[in-house]
Amino acid sequence: MISNRLGTYWRGGLLLFLATLILASSCVQLLAEDLQGEEARYRRFSRGINLSSWFWLNAGPLKPLEKKYSERDLALIRKLGLTYVRVPVDMANIYDRDREDRLKAEALELLITGIKKIIDSGLAVNFDLHSISQETGGSDYSGPLGKDAAFTEEFFVFWEKLAEKLAAFDPDWLIVEPMNEPVFLGEEYRWPPLQKQLIARIRARLPRHTILATGAFWSNLSTLLALEPLDDRNLWYCFHFYEPHIFTHQGAHWSSELVKKLRRVPYPSSPEAVRKAVSLVGPENLKKALLDYGEERWDAAKIEGRIKQAADWASRHGVRLICNEFGAYRTYCLPPYRIAWTRDVRTALEKYGISWAMWEFEGGFGLIFRKGDKAVPDRALARALGLDMD
Repeated sequence: MISNRLGTYWRGGLLLFLATLILASSCVQLLAEDLQGEEARYRRFSRGINLSSWFWLNAGPLKPLEKKYSERDLALIRKLGLTYVRVPVDMANIYDRDREDRLKAEALELLITGIKKIIDSGLAVNFDLHSISQETGGSDYSGPLGKDAAFTEEFFVFWEKLAEKLAAFDPDWLIVEPMNEPVFLGEEYRWPPLQKQLIARIRARLPRHTILATGAFWSNLSTLLALEPLDDRNLWYCFHFYEPHIFTHQGAHWSSELVKKLRRVPYPSSPEAVRKAVSLVGPENLKKALLDYGEERWDAAKIEGRIKQAADWASRHGVRLICNEFGAYRTYCLPPYRIAWTRDVRTALEKYGISWAMWEFEGGFGLIFRKGDKAVPDRALARALGLDMD
């Protein structure tokens, strides 16, 4: 009797052990498949370009995608070896407070149809809510968000409604960026708890899509490094890189009073290299800014050091990074300097396995020039980005 019971217990224990082993093996397999899927998605967003003036900085009424970026443009982007595009959207273009769903039907249809065309062309999409209102907000892209309680709640509701529409897209082909370059100048600490609430509201509607989180102060690297990551495996963290600003934004009319007056700012920088630029300005504050820039000795090693800080932060927290804006203003950045800076940034990002997207396909920071309706790549710049010019 006792031996029979022992045999029964032994067989039962063995079956339980085998069932546990099978379950554990299945869990390990599912985890491995999840990790493979995450890695494949991240690779799909490895190299990108911003399409800046379709639903953001649009001149005049909104137009179908092909009126701004043709099938030939999309084919060129793919041919160059880019894998995705970032689509900046001004909230004011698609928001209607008087509607229950908060969305302008015709504008949303143009946007959704265009995104489908981009994905059908073989390019993935980083959907980017770029500004609250470009017309009224200038470069304070987050506007009243976090300052006006009623608007902030309305913004959350708007995003819930928008997320329900974006849920139709395959999560492997579309990632979601809730707020580009939140500012919160002097009160950067207020953004992370607000971002946590916003992402939670979006996540309830988009359980499988990757969502991008960022720091305040225009998605600066310094605020990224101060972020405490959220408890969400499917978040990537984005930052923008325009360092040193005195070089990348020289002559830009929307920049600071100091930077907008500068010309012929060199890269790399050294006391010897800045002499010409110093000789072109009169005010002492401009001369001092240029001399300081020369002493800072910005070069490939210094840029790599800055990017390494981001990589170290990501490694410490076990999260993925994407630098979905970097570039230099071609109107006043002399081509050899712009190409060298672009190459050094791209090389550093890739050294540390960080996905990237250059700002922008065309425009003041553009990769291409227009000749009639044909897009012609800046060949030297494309090579600096490691793109395929053959």
